[in-house]
Amino acid sequence: MTLTYTLVTVLALMTLEAILFVSAAAYTQISDTESYLEDVIITLVPEARSYLQPEQDLPGLQVWLTTLSRKGYASLEPQNIFDSPAAAIVHGSPIYIISPDGDILAKVPQDGTSQFIPYSEKVFENALAGNQSIQDLNSQDENGNYWMAVPIYQKDHNLPVLGVIALTVEKLPVRNLTDWVTLLALALLAGLVMLVALAPFGAIFGFILSRGLSRRLTDLSATAQAWGKGNFSVMPPQDHNNDEISALGYQMREMASKINNLMQDKQALAQMKERNRIAQELHDTVKQQSFATLMQVRAARNLIPSDPTAAEKSLLEAETLIKASQQELGLMISELRPPELEGKGLTEALKSFVEGWSTSACVPATYKVIGERTLPFDVEHTLYRIAQEGLSNVARHSRASAAIINLVFEENQVILIIEDNGIGFDFAEKGASGFGLVSMQDRVKEVGGKLEIRTGMHSGTQLTACVPLLGKTKKTGETHNA
Repeated sequence: MTLTYTLVTVLALMTLEAILFVSAAAYTQISDTESYLEDVIITLVPEARSYLQPEQDLPGLQVWLTTLSRKGYASLEPQNIFDSPAAAIVHGSPIYIISPDGDILAKVPQDGTSQFIPYSEKVFENALAGNQSIQDLNSQDENGNYWMAVPIYQKDHNLPVLGVIALTVEKLPVRNLTDWVTLLALALLAGLVMLVALAPFGAIFGFILSRGLSRRLTDLSATAQAWGKGNFSVMPPQDHNNDEISALGYQMREMASKINNLMQDKQALAQMKERNRIAQELHDTVKQQSFATLMQVRAARNLIPSDPTAAEKSLLEAETLIKASQQELGLMISELRPPELEGKGLTEALKSFVEGWSTSACVPATYKVIGERTLPFDVEHTLYRIAQEGLSNVARHSRASAAIINLVFEENQVILIIEDNGIGFDFAEKGASGFGLVSMQDRVKEVGGKLEIRTGMHSGTQLTACVPLLGKTKKTGETHNA
């Protein structure tokens, strides 16, 4: 940023220099016209005055005028590139020297008319009056050349003037390419000097201004990085500057506050949904089994005096119902214990869960892991919950005598397969609404995966959850069996 400020400062100064150069060139073209014509007066007046003061020398004046016409220039050659060029006399144009009384003192050509007619009466009158303004002493003709009336001042500039020189000079010639190249080179040289002289000041100026901006932008960048990791508790610092960066910080704080509110709402909704599911499970299993147990206990109590054998049978049935309730409660408790609280990865957490589930559900289970890799936390959590729900369905509904759980890690996806040899169900009849399938499908969709169910009456059930892996994962093992 410091370099940027330095370049901006230098480029701004060089741009200003270019503008000034163009403006100066345009102004020079205008002011050069005045200098061009003033050089005519400065050159001709002293020479002509020498023949008219202190005494008139008309023959000498004529010789001088003839020589001037032959030379073809009414001013001296330029002394440097900034000096105006020599004023060329229009070839073949007459030159007159007129006295204050209107007499012709000298002329070129000599054999021309003896009558003098000024091109501009106003200009000629200004010259006779001793006017010293160059704008009042010339007039452009139809060819763009300048007809001039040059007053021959006395040495002390007292009036009247000694005479007037009337001549026509060519218009100011345009500078040639060499002059412009020279001027441009001088401008570039001046720009280089400015660059060397002002670059350090630009660097200091940029460093002072960019230090505060860099710090503020670094704070915003750190906040964005924290958000990228899911930590929305980090907020941009309060910025009391009234500029775009402070407005961006304010908008980021507003956005973070809304995201936190949405996350809290989502978390509350998920908790409510989970509570409703658990409540439904308790209502459908434990509560019903407890009610049935109560009925069996009451029946046994009533049958003890009259039929002890029937009473004993009712008590055995009550005992069976209590064991089923314990099994259901054990399954629910295991579902409520997430793998992250046990400090294990998905493979080890599933191994522990499958072993506990197999013991609790009295269903032999085989657990196999192929090509183990580390996974993002949300993927591990989703697959663990699906395994819990799937095995819970096996225990409750399938009447299976065996279950197989495979966790397969591929290059771009991870696959969880739960298979049992139970009674299955008619998927067309039950659809995706029963056995907690809606919950599992919602979970796998949240991580961009898909859930497939293969089942049929008396053919067992296979549940397959596939989750894509957006980034590469680290390989950690091959195969595990449980």
